[in-house]
Amino acid sequence: MKRLCSFLIIIGILPALTGCALFPSKLHGVERLLVVQAMGVDAADGAVRLSMVSTADSSRGEGPVRLSGSGATIRDAADDIISRTTEEELLCAHTGQILLGEERARGGIDGVLRYVCRSREIRMDVPLLIVRGDSAERALLDTGDERIGAAEILESLRAAAPARDGFSPPSVARIAGQLEEGGCALTAAVKVTAASERSEDGAPLTLAPAGCAVIRDGALAGFIEQEDVAALDLLGGARGVHDFVVTDAEGQRVTLQTAPGRADVVPLRGETGELRGAEIAVALSASVTEIDGRGALSSGEYADALAALLEREILRRAGNLVQLEKTLGADFLGLGERIALRSSARERALDEESGVNFASLPLRLSVSVSISHSNDVRDG
Repeated sequence: MKRLCSFLIIIGILPALTGCALFPSKLHGVERLLVVQAMGVDAADGAVRLSMVSTADSSRGEGPVRLSGSGATIRDAADDIISRTTEEELLCAHTGQILLGEERARGGIDGVLRYVCRSREIRMDVPLLIVRGDSAERALLDTGDERIGAAEILESLRAAAPARDGFSPPSVARIAGQLEEGGCALTAAVKVTAASERSEDGAPLTLAPAGCAVIRDGALAGFIEQEDVAALDLLGGARGVHDFVVTDAEGQRVTLQTAPGRADVVPLRGETGELRGAEIAVALSASVTEIDGRGALSSGEYADALAALLEREILRRAGNLVQLEKTLGADFLGLGERIALRSSARERALDEESGVNFASLPLRLSVSVSISHSNDVRDG
């Protein structure tokens, strides 16, 4: 009798061992699992508009999946997407980018930061970007085509950012920390643009760098222009490599590439120690990478002239940043912390007591450039 019972039990579990009866829903769930690679949050008529995209799935022969939904909260908007999608489960653990539409960012980003920091799925090291002049929904759902979508485009921009601008999109955790400590943070901005310069109808849209967004007191305050992002790195520490184009006395376009240098902040104080201003001194070396014509770098006068032109160009862009900092009242150059490091305990106490507004502090800029060599063999 015992042998008969054992035989019946074995017969009963055989279908389960085949994998066809025990886990049908789980296997189907894996097949229809959508890995969300990028998310977007917008403000829409007092509600939250949430967008999600995946990358193309070559194994299934499918292009990017693009989803959107609305709700009173981000969680409600996510539930709205889930209720209307054919995917059985949305996996957000691999989300690589979070975008905020400009309207939502100007209304405040604290809610999005809190949501990500409390989420059990989304990582706190995910980069946060602002869509300049547009919505995150359009940036995610209307860019790319059936072969490549917004997630792939954003990843390409993120990978190229350090080499291009010397500025990597910061994470949600870093932005939240900077806002908590100093009330100001920077993040990357992107814009929706045509994929080609042709203005033909139906041309696909793509995403392109659009400078940096300045976050002050938890909301978008303004933008640093794309051409000035290099100056942001130079004033912040001159750690990156940047290309500048100047026009020499002969009307030739000359491309100069800077090497990592240094940027020193020197507090300017009165006789009693009160802070009256600061000087940012940038020192760089640069090489010539291209001349639209023939240069004369063997001539010391020509090299000095190029150095002077580059110094003038850097000062122009740096001046734009200083003016923006004063206009926005946001110390995105980090002058407060850098001045504190160069000050004594007595001077720091004096600054704190007087309530110095570092964003409006008078600044003196100086740039020193030396032309080190040429990469053009024609210059000898």
